[in-house]
Amino acid sequence: MNIYAHWLPSNAYYVFHLLAWLGAVIALQWLGFPRLLWQNRHAIFYPAILLGSYLALTDIVAVHFEVWHFDEKLILAGAVSSPFLQFFLKPFGVPIEEWLFFYLTALLVAQSFILFLPASLRHAKRD
Repeated sequence: MNIYAHWLPSNAYYVFHLLAWLGAVIALQWLGFPRLLWQNRHAIFYPAILLGSYLALTDIVAVHFEVWHFDEKLILAGAVSSPFLQFFLKPFGVPIEEWLFFYLTALLVAQSFILFLPASLRHAKRD
């Protein structure tokens, strides 16, 4: 039972929760430590893109070989009939929600790693 997003259609729950939970934590990290995260942006974004892409690729392969599938009633792509929108919301057979999950999770891990890394190992602005 969803206690606070009952106003959403069932196919929007997943993306709503992804953005509400992961997006909020990522935003809080940037609000709390903008300078530190910006100074270490290369150590954050490159690994996040690499890891997110790897996870998306493995998901594409798994969906192609029918290791698992997605219930059309529970993803955004299930609510549209246009082929263009279908591709946009489900590129290469993987729902956009999964892509968001992979990249946002990888970003959250990379940012958290930088925040917990000892100061001597971080990139610091040189004056």
